[in-house]
Amino acid sequence: MLNTSYGKASIKYTTVLPKGCIDELKDLTDKKIIPSVSQGIRLAVENFVAIQKRRAYESLICEAATDKAFIKRTMDMQNDFAAVDAEGEYEW
Repeated sequence: MLNTSYGKASIKYTTVLPKGCIDELKDLTDKKIIPSVSQGIRLAVENFVAIQKRRAYESLICEAATDKAFIKRTMDMQNDFAAVDAEGEYEW
């Protein structure tokens, strides 16, 4: 479902886009695939931001996987909760 309720959180921002991209968005609008060119641009930006955030997170996770101090803290925490986790194992 398309999110069309941006309300007060929206900011009008002017940018320059290639004519071909705008023509493609207009074509999608004419075919009723997207409600407007603006909506298509918003969706593209939202998807781009989500992809970049996911890539940044994955990079941090890969970095953490090689950080011996991070791994030690994680294992220590897992061991600290091992007894608590085991208590309910057979109660269900």
